[in-house]
Amino acid sequence: MGALLLVAGCSTVSTDSDQVALHYDAGAFSSTTFQECVKNNNRTWDGLGEQYYKYPSGQRNFDFTGSDDSESAPYTVVSKDNQELSVSGGLTFHLDTTCDDDGGMLREFHEEIGLKFQPVLDDDGKTTETWLEMLRFYIGQPLNKALAAEAQKYNWLALYNDPATRAQFESAINANLGAAVKATTGGKAFFQQFNLTLQKPAPRKELVDGLAAVQVAITQRQALIEQNATVDEKLKQIRKLVSVLGPDGYILYEVMQKCLTGETAKGCPTFLPLPEGGNVNLPAPAPAAT
Repeated sequence: MGALLLVAGCSTVSTDSDQVALHYDAGAFSSTTFQECVKNNNRTWDGLGEQYYKYPSGQRNFDFTGSDDSESAPYTVVSKDNQELSVSGGLTFHLDTTCDDDGGMLREFHEEIGLKFQPVLDDDGKTTETWLEMLRFYIGQPLNKALAAEAQKYNWLALYNDPATRAQFESAINANLGAAVKATTGGKAFFQQFNLTLQKPAPRKELVDGLAAVQVAITQRQALIEQNATVDEKLKQIRKLVSVLGPDGYILYEVMQKCLTGETAKGCPTFLPLPEGGNVNLPAPAPAAT
């Protein structure tokens, strides 16, 4: 019975393939001291009062699209020409879980930051609200600041409508985000391997509607220009015909053209216009038969 009670009172931890753990001696008669790292895919148990702290390893996500399961809402930035845009996307990163005999970077992270946000993994191995709170502070805030600073270099229309500008915008943030996060964590690279993917920034609806109206106006103006060009060309042709046929000859020409092409409603006209000063020779009627 005593052996069963001893086993039942043991501290235990089990890590999955994407988890690591830190083991601390926290017995009733001893000070809390670091003992060891528990690697992934491992299970261990110790005496009464031992403490284990599990952390996620491998690639992690920070989603800021505002969806139900995202880590953050989209961020609002202001462009060079003072227009607000909503920026959403996703960020992947790794927590440095390097852990040697002294605990390495993972132990440093735990004792400086992670201990304030326990537990970061629940009993089912899923990240908790406290982990999310930590990410929003140490990653979300520098990300938001980097987006806001970089957006000031571009006009809103370029960010919204020019793929090359958006690629440059994204690339610049990717290049500087690691340093921005490191500054937040006291100069230590607890988080690394950042890879940011941004969606198309969304300006205010009024700007999009205005842009659509401008496009409609441009299209209408272009149509009018083309229509006027057609009229001008038609007038040039008329002037050439008038110079050759004369005004009355041109009228006769137009009437016959419409007759031949079937443009008149009832076919060819039953009379032709007589140019001013023109002569008409009518044949004499045949004598009546007697």
